[in-house]
Amino acid sequence: MSAANAARESRKTAKPLKIELALDMLIRADRESRYVMQYDASDEYGETCFHTTISTLRDKGIDFLQLPYKHTHRHGGTAHFQSYRISPKSRAAALNLANHYAAMRGGSL
Repeated sequence: MSAANAARESRKTAKPLKIELALDMLIRADRESRYVMQYDASDEYGETCFHTTISTLRDKGIDFLQLPYKHTHRHGGTAHFQSYRISPKSRAAALNLANHYAAMRGGSL
């Protein structure tokens, strides 16, 4: 098998990238008219730095609506988070980007 064919076969069995998983979660949440935050991403696909993923998506042209969220931790203090939802003007771009990543590995989410 040539190197090019081996690379194509490898992409077909590749698992989704973290950014694909984030986009999938954000797109589904947007369709349900809800915001998501770090806890959601952690529970869904093991994300440990959701704000960095959001920043990466912003660099790729996806805009977000944000809401502050306060969480009282087990010692009584307050932790501050942001919750995110895809901006209406970026819905098509987010879906196109998710499809682009899926197509690169020859799969779908």
